[in-house]
Amino acid sequence: MDVRTLVRADFADLEEYAPVKPIEVLARELGLAPDEIVKLDANENLYGPHPAVREAAARASFHIYPDPYHSALREALAEWLSVRPDQIVAGAGADDILDIVIRLVWPDAVVTAPPTFGMYSFLARVNRARVVEVPRLDGWELDLAGIASAVRQGATLVFLASPNNPTGNLASVEEIERLCALDALVVVDEAYAEFAGTTFVPLIAEHPNLVVVRTFSKWAGLAGLRIGYGVANEEVARRMMAIKQPYNVSVAAEAAALAALAHRDELMDTVRAIVRERERLEAELARFPWLRPHHSAANFVLCGVEGRSARHVADALRRRGVLVRYYDRPELRNYIRISAGRPRDTDRLLAALREVEEE
Repeated sequence: MDVRTLVRADFADLEEYAPVKPIEVLARELGLAPDEIVKLDANENLYGPHPAVREAAARASFHIYPDPYHSALREALAEWLSVRPDQIVAGAGADDILDIVIRLVWPDAVVTAPPTFGMYSFLARVNRARVVEVPRLDGWELDLAGIASAVRQGATLVFLASPNNPTGNLASVEEIERLCALDALVVVDEAYAEFAGTTFVPLIAEHPNLVVVRTFSKWAGLAGLRIGYGVANEEVARRMMAIKQPYNVSVAAEAAALAALAHRDELMDTVRAIVRERERLEAELARFPWLRPHHSAANFVLCGVEGRSARHVADALRRRGVLVRYYDRPELRNYIRISAGRPRDTDRLLAALREVEEE
């Protein structure tokens, strides 16, 4: 029997999402020790979690099922964000929340604004939705007219990121309010909001069709534990809670998230350190005549490469144990994205770039 006949036919040509590899796998591929690698390709927090967060996760009771309602976490998040607990839905990373929203709306068409996070298109297609790409304008600005046109033609779900990944620029309050005036659910991904110091959460009170998605992966250094959440109108959140997997957040992830919130003032010191390093990165990259960094409000810098191949630059850095993200897509044909790490990570990157420049 050909088992392919039992699989969804539209999966045959599904473009897979390209995740980054863990450092242990990369170390084996490059023939280097893990501590010799500078991992600036996934926007991870290289400072790692707070010691109290590690301890809380280790103490979690793994032999029992987690709280399916995430009651303690929702209450702590509500206090932090000045919303009600019934407006919050937690998940296994922000990606889980994005998937829940798509399954809730079950749209015929989803709007994205490339270049942007590839998971929006991937999850939409997995859920049998048509993806309508409305490319960004000069300066990576949103094409509001184009998005409105897509909604008028039947799209009922709009995905945006602010700061946008990989361009690093922010949407404005005026832009989000204009989009919320459309007949669609508007989802704003704020995975990097802590580095920008902005959020659209307060707008939910006026716009019940707005959902804000956030994560502990970046600012709190919990990418490996997969813990994120959405903030929405209470009716939308109630329906999201009704269709999510019951135990979609592990006890370790919830314990770590609660500890991170308890120590958020100390963790925000780390966030500020990363922002300083991002600013340093922008300034130092601009000193190379063949690199064109774009200003970013996140924890990474998108950098155009001029007069040489961005793929070659990424490969040459990789051979030296420095990992950056290269995009083989038309709208980002000769760009690399570089995460902001610790000062020593930036030092290694700059030294490697000088060697590449001399090749």
